[in-house]
Amino acid sequence: MLSEDQIGAMSDSNGSDEDTSHAEELLDAAKWIKRIQDANGNGEYLRAADHAENALELLGKNLSPQDRATLHYDFVLAVARSGATDRANELYEKYKIGANSDVDSQALRARILKQQSYEQPARKRKKALRRAAAAYEDVYTQTEDSFPAVNASTLYRLAGDIAKAHELAKKTLTACESMGDSYWKVATIAEAALVLGDIETSQQYLDRAAGFKETTPHAALASTRKQLKLLCQETGQDMAILSSIALPEILFFAGHIIAAPGKPGRFPADQEQTVGSEIQDYFDTRDIGFAFGSLASGGDLLIAEECIRRDIELHVVLPFDRDDFLEVSVLPSGNNWGERFETVYAHIQAREQQDRGSITYATEGGYLGDDSLFKYCADFAMGLAMVRARNLDADIRMLAIYDGKGGPGFGTDKNLEHWQKFGLPADIISPVGVANPPRRESAQARKFPPRELRAILFGDVKGFSKLKEEMLPPFNSRYMSRLSRVLKSFGNKVLYSNSWGDAIYVVLKDPVSAALCGLELQRATKQMNFAALGIEPDLSLRLSAHYGPVFRGKDYIRNEPTYFGSQVTKAARIEPITPPGEIYLTEAMAAALALSGTTQIECNYMGNLPTSKKYGNLRMYVLKFNG
Repeated sequence: MLSEDQIGAMSDSNGSDEDTSHAEELLDAAKWIKRIQDANGNGEYLRAADHAENALELLGKNLSPQDRATLHYDFVLAVARSGATDRANELYEKYKIGANSDVDSQALRARILKQQSYEQPARKRKKALRRAAAAYEDVYTQTEDSFPAVNASTLYRLAGDIAKAHELAKKTLTACESMGDSYWKVATIAEAALVLGDIETSQQYLDRAAGFKETTPHAALASTRKQLKLLCQETGQDMAILSSIALPEILFFAGHIIAAPGKPGRFPADQEQTVGSEIQDYFDTRDIGFAFGSLASGGDLLIAEECIRRDIELHVVLPFDRDDFLEVSVLPSGNNWGERFETVYAHIQAREQQDRGSITYATEGGYLGDDSLFKYCADFAMGLAMVRARNLDADIRMLAIYDGKGGPGFGTDKNLEHWQKFGLPADIISPVGVANPPRRESAQARKFPPRELRAILFGDVKGFSKLKEEMLPPFNSRYMSRLSRVLKSFGNKVLYSNSWGDAIYVVLKDPVSAALCGLELQRATKQMNFAALGIEPDLSLRLSAHYGPVFRGKDYIRNEPTYFGSQVTKAARIEPITPPGEIYLTEAMAAALALSGTTQIECNYMGNLPTSKKYGNLRMYVLKFNG
């Protein structure tokens, strides 16, 4: 969602042709809709949702009924595809999309039910699948369209109702007879044939679908693959049948910084051309569509430049302030690496305006001589890559420019080690470096203590300010003590905790522990019988969670250890906008949870929301138990 400052800047234009053109573009519904649909098709569901929310806010009452309905549909579709099914269902009802008669609007409700059924625990899943199948069948009955028919067929098959599945599969094939040749036609026939057990026909039509890959949105291919994978699992069919409609791979990349000419290093300057040629050969042998990494001189920039030459979508994460990054990770290599950084940076900025790339800052502050920020940055990029791979059902791998000689607690060595813990493929191009290069000397001497990567929870109790005086003692002795027991159950995972009034502030070792702790705090609150304590009305807890680098130091007032820094402030600014009973997360926290590989919890996207005290807009996720 656009901030007040961004909206105000539009109306305060100085009248130049460029400003006028930009303002006119922002008020053009057709351009917004195209941008949203392009982002949805490319698997950029969060951007699509952000654009839809911005368009609805900016255009408001000036929208035609048709454009408003299109924006509402695209908004809910983006949110649903991002995995935030509860939020999608809420928006579906809010915008009354079911009142529209077109097939897509009618089927969207069934789509949400389908996605919710996949999230159910095994004992409840078949019932939920039948409900979603029936919803799709109702849409087919009204429209006789192949899209709801094939979805109903597949869902009945997954629910174990083979007779019903075959009936709808045959109706799907009949509906396809009147369709023109397209990706959707051949993919739909392939799916119906797979339901019917006709593997030869299914393979034949999947091979035909591959001929449409160049013109078919990535999200469409991903949707087909995800559904057919479930069918293959249910029927025992080899997944190799889907190889012809595989999506381009997602790449996470990292590499040693190149040494200045004549200086020792793990990536000597005279090896640049050799490594560059090997990178080109590597890309020649792989179908890579998206790349995530950073922009240090040497390995990072060589890979980024190759991505640009091949028009590969590039997403870059920088660990801290841009000028500090240049000073620490680019300019020491000499030659023209600074200019090359600027060229790549400008290219990504331009592509970002087209939703075909991004630049993200892991932290907004400076380096301060703190090498832990490099690991935080790499983990952030890894997490974003994994989220994208999940959204697109694409394979993911790592490319490292690495000499294989081990190293310190940050950098390419640790990035590769962390990646391989997930059992994911990694490819290495090795420069010929010295065994023990001198430690990089930063132009910034360390003037501050190192920061630690920690998860942070902030919370307060909705309704506390309305409590009568006599209600405060039981609130403190019964409710706050209950929260204390939850914190104690997490043992040494809780590094720091504090409270004042109804507020709580907790620092935990890792993001998974913080997420589980937050969910347990919410569960304890929802189970609390406030009426039995003489507390009316019921209270609710709101929590925010963030993961980032913080200082550990001393609270001189309380004479005890504490944690502080700008990342703590970020977590605090989220809590006031969190709905009661929920836990809102930053994108950094969501990426860290994706990187953890945990299946206990899920993060659903809520939007690019303005925080309190004009801290700025942040992408927010809501945390839930998985199933």
